[in-house]
Amino acid sequence: MKLNEYLEQLKRYDDTEQALERAIAVVREQRREYINQHNLNKVNDNAEET
Repeated sequence: MKLNEYLEQLKRYDDTEQALERAIAVVREQRREYINQHNLNKVNDNAEET
């Protein structure tokens, strides 16, 4: 492989990593909203009281 090919492959890895990081951020936000919508953030508190 030539240096140019190595750099192109490295850019593809970087692009893939950035896309995955954006996807993780979206999923985390969706999870947070789901927890809030269903009051799941209070489940552990209630479980400890009983």
